[in-house]
Amino acid sequence: MKTITQKLTEIVSDAFEKCGYDKKLGTVFVSDRMDLCQFQCNGSFAAAKKYIKFSS
Repeated sequence: MKTITQKLTEIVSDAFEKCGYDKKLGTVFVSDRMDLCQFQCNGSFAAAKKYIKFSS
């Protein structure tokens, strides 16, 4: 049986890949800031920088 972070990583990684981004950037971890969220995907920031996707 997969852990919740493994399942979330699969989902997020597949979404990254469908958008044309590196699948490895979709790794999900348990958050170190539980006051903000339970899980996090730090690869989203790396993807924004790598693929130059910033919101204004």
